[in-house]
Amino acid sequence: MRKDGKWNVGGAADGKPSQGQYVLLYLLRRCYGLIYSLLSSSEPVSEELMPIANKLSTIKKVLNEVLRYGGPFHPRELYPYQLALFQIDGLVKDGKFIGKDGSIPEGQGIVMAHLNECHELLEMLKESLENDTDEEEEEEGEEDNDDEEGSEGFEEIEKGPPDSEEER
Repeated sequence: MRKDGKWNVGGAADGKPSQGQYVLLYLLRRCYGLIYSLLSSSEPVSEELMPIANKLSTIKKVLNEVLRYGGPFHPRELYPYQLALFQIDGLVKDGKFIGKDGSIPEGQGIVMAHLNECHELLEMLKESLENDTDEEEEEEGEEDNDDEEGSEGFEEIEKGPPDSEEER
């Protein structure tokens, strides 16, 4: 079905692959993602990892909401999420969560998947924040240029309104 990385289904007689290669690739990767999420969700999480899994689940929901609704926010507002993920990262040793008794509890896959998703969401928010700041700086630069161009021939008035106490 695939030859040299291209789908040959419904191809032209001259051997060229048909259009829609990217759609098929997207659908295939989407299926792999769904299978992975189903497999990881069916994996049981031990009691030792349950608090971490719950915390990551909550962080993931909040970050998804912030990403979905966006809006103007400041980088300092992401700090609590960065701190929480940093604390959870501190519990990982050699890529695994280690139990209190030194054993490796069940559910490593799902917890690590949640942790990686949270880091990805946080990076996406940082990127969108940087893009927003870059756009704002460009708009401010344009406004400054507009103000300079529009003020030709006018003197700036530094006095207050005529009914102020200074003029009385």
